[in-house]
Order: sequence, then structure tokens, then C-alpha cells
Amino acid sequence: MQHSHEALDRPGGLAKLATLAPLRHRDFRLLWAGMTISLLGDGVFLVAIAWEAYVLWNAPAALSIVGIGMTVPMIAFLLPGGVLTDRLDRRRVMMGADALRAAAVALLAGLALAGSLRFWELVALVAVYSVGSAFFTPAFDAIVPDLLPARDLAAANSLDQFVRPIALRLAGPAVGGWLVAVSVGAAFAVDVASFVVSGLAVLAMRPPATARRDAEPALAALVAGLRFVRRRVWLWGTLLSAALAYLAFLGPTEVLLPYVVKNDLHGSARALGLVFAAGGVGAVGAALTMGQRGHPRRDVTFIYVRPGSSGSRACSSTRSRRRGRSSGRR
Repeated sequence: MQHSHEALDRPGGLAKLATLAPLRHRDFRLLWAGMTISLLGDGVFLVAIAWEAYVLWNAPAALSIVGIGMTVPMIAFLLPGGVLTDRLDRRRVMMGADALRAAAVALLAGLALAGSLRFWELVALVAVYSVGSAFFTPAFDAIVPDLLPARDLAAANSLDQFVRPIALRLAGPAVGGWLVAVSVGAAFAVDVASFVVSGLAVLAMRPPATARRDAEPALAALVAGLRFVRRRVWLWGTLLSAALAYLAFLGPTEVLLPYVVKNDLHGSARALGLVFAAGGVGAVGAALTMGQRGHPRRDVTFIYVRPGSSGSRACSSTRSRRRGRSSGRR
């Protein structure tokens, strides 16, 4: 038996099975299963929101307004969510957050199925959904160390990095495109069901009681966190570069890509789901590559340079298509 454990510690071969070690723990299995189902629902939700935004208001600014409605509440409530997580039962915070998100998406589903959904209602309910996410995220991150021994935390992180892009970026959008083509209300309903499954999984968990240290004031915790980031160049540099990359490439791409698919390419919701899923294939490939090779500097440089070149080609292709269309009208 000792030799089998040694085999798991060797690079390659059976060592890759060490990534599955966290699944030996019942509570983590429940959390992981609920998270996976919820991420699949979120992937469906992303396609449904993107398509419905342009159905309700077919203007390039439509999805950007929805994006603002999702981002601002997340920024505003993420810190209170972390503070609440430190003071309350994390399971209850997660279940409450899932209930809030399920209620918001259920209203979207009902209004869409009734054919009475309006654009401002879409933005408002997406904002409520985002508030729930702002409370769920820190609670989820904080509860994992309560469920696993320290030796399994790295494997749990690797498992998350592998499963998340498959569920959220690949499988979810692929299924979401098909569902939205049938009924956007049904697509929203699937996401509601995923939150119910996630909430039941969290409810079934029985994590050990953990001693809560005396919580410091929220403002003091925020200042300490900012000082921690400021003293580490690699950390604030990564945060800054990620923010710039999102503003310059990821944000515009996520907003305009559905518009281009719908209006320039005259694609269907299924086509949009496949386009989103194609990005998920790249995300899964990147997760696998980084998991095997680590994070050498050349790969990190490639990560920052590649979006710019891809964006340039996409812009050139769009301009060429528009020029061809304009010349055809003359």
C-alpha cells in the first residue's frame, strides 16, 4: 500500500490522480458537485442574457448596459460579502446567495415565458443576481479550507481550474445556445434549477465547527488588505494588467461579439452558443497546459500579447466585411 501512495507522488502517470484526492471528502464532493451544476447553469445564463439583451434592444450599447448592471453591484457588495462571511455561518451565506440568485433568474424566466420582459427589468434583475454572486463568491472561497486538510488544498484548486472552464465556458454555453433557440425562458429556468441543486448540496454538507477569531472592523480589514497588495509588486501588477486587459479586450469582445453574431453574421442563438463554447475550448486547453507546465514568464507574456493580436484580426475582419457590404450597395 505504501508503494501506491509513492506512485501518486511521482510526476506524470498516476501522479495526476492526486488532483482527485479532495473528492475523497464527502462535504467537498457535495460542494464540488453543486458548484459544477451551478456553473453549467451559469454558462446557459450567459448565452441567454447576451441574446435576450439584443432581442429587447438591438443596439451595440445594450449588452454593455447589462454588463454595467452586473459589474457595479459585484464591486459594491464584494467587500460586505467578505465581511459577512467572516461573521456568519458560511453555509447559510451561500444558501442565501443561491436563493437570491434563483429568485432573480426565476423572475426573468417568468417574464420571458409570458412575453412581457422589458429591457430595464432585465438590467435590474441581472443586478440582483450580481449581488447574490458578490456574497456567494467569498463564502465559497472561505469554506473550502474548512472542508479539506491543508495537503489537499492545492489539488482542490487544480480541480477547480479544470472543471470551471469546462462547465462555465464550454458545456454551459453549448447547451445554452440550443436552449435559447427553443425558449429563452426555458434557458433561464434551467439556471434556476442549477441554483436549487447547488443550494441543496450546500444544505447537505456537515462541515466541522471552526473557531471564529474576533473579527476586526471592516474598514481596518480593507486597509490591511490594500497594504498587503501594495507591498507585493507581482500582485498589484497582475491586478492592474488584468484590469487593463479586460477594459481593452475582454470587455469589448464580450459585449460586441453577440451583436456581431446576431447582426453582421445573421447567426442564431445556437451559433452564439457555439462561438462562446469555442472560447471555452481555448480556456480548457490553457488550463491543461498551465497545469502541466506551470507559469513560466514566456507563457505569461504570451497571455498578455495574444489578446491584442486576436482583437486586431477580429477588428480587421469586421471592417472588411462592412466595406464589402457598403460597396455592394453602391
